[in-house]
Parts: sequence; C-alpha cells; structure tokens
Amino acid sequence: MDDVITSAPNGCLVPMVGDEDFSPAFKKSAERVSKRVGMTANNVRAMANAPELGATMRQFLDDVWDHGDLPKPTKALIRHRVSNINACLYCSAHQVKVLMSQGVAQEKIDNMHDYMTHPAFSEKERAILAYADALTIDAGAIQPDVIANFTTHTSNQERVEVTIVAAAMGLLNRLNDGLRVPLEEPMLDIASNITFDKD
Repeated sequence: MDDVITSAPNGCLVPMVGDEDFSPAFKKSAERVSKRVGMTANNVRAMANAPELGATMRQFLDDVWDHGDLPKPTKALIRHRVSNINACLYCSAHQVKVLMSQGVAQEKIDNMHDYMTHPAFSEKERAILAYADALTIDAGAIQPDVIANFTTHTSNQERVEVTIVAAAMGLLNRLNDGLRVPLEEPMLDIASNITFDKD
C-alpha cells in the first residue's frame, strides 16, 4: 500500500482496504483501474468497504469506460470537464493522468478552460463539452443553443453515450468527495497544477 495516503484534509470517512482484503470482484476492478492510472486507486480501496454494492458500482464505472463507441480520449475529456465543474480534485487529477495516457495533446489538457475558443478543440468536441458542462450544472435547464449544437454534431448513440459518461463521472465525483477519498502520493504533483472554473 505504498501509494496510499491515509489522510485527507477533512479525514476520509472509511479506511483504505488493502489489496489482500479485496473480494474477487474488487480484484478485477482494481486491475482495470490500475491499467489506466498505474496504481490501485484509493477510490477502489474506499468502495471495497461495501463488498457487494461497491463492487457493483465499480463494475458500472469500468463498463462505462470500456464499452460503447465513443472514443476513450473523448470520454476522458468529458470526465475531466465534469470533475472540474464539480471541483473534485481527486477526479480531476486522475483524469489529467488518463488524458495523458490516452495520447491527448498537452495543448488540450492545458487549455480545457478555454475549450470553446482554443483552436486545439474541434467543433464536435466543443459541442460535446458544452453539453457536458450544462448537464452537470443543471440538467433540466440546458439552453436550446447548447442542445442544437450538440445534436448537430452527434449521432443518437453518441448523445446517449456522452450523457452516460458525464452523469457517471458526476456520481464518482460525489462518491470521492463525499467520502473524502485522499489522493495517492503519485497524483500530488498533477493535483498541484489543477485549477477549477469556480476559482
């Protein structure tokens, strides 16, 4: 458990479960997450405190990442935007690492706050990210121009997948922040460079 931090600013609400105590379902999930971030993530360790429901939740999150036709770099962009809007430092740091692992240009990572105007982003990416922003802020009050642009640039399947990816990330943000899941030691350098739109 060398890469686990056992304290957080407000104190984690649950202990970080060690690899040796994972159920078979959690071992599988931990391996899937480790492939993305290079370690057993603390959110996996936290959810392992609820062997059945936690494993179900991890399976859902893993499936949202692995299944569907939406490209993984696009999923990572969505997940980072949602995490940023929700000011979830844990998830934002992890999504930056995932963006890098997916080969997303550093120019995009560095200019996520300016995705609507920065030339690194395509019109389709702008439409998807604007929709993800609006969905995260108030799903019932998405402006008609955001919807029109989103539907112009996406297929029916993409609209559903974008919505699922964004909504699932919002859920994970709340789980991690609600439980006060601490960042892992290797993520601290990434986290130190994160800024939020709310700042």
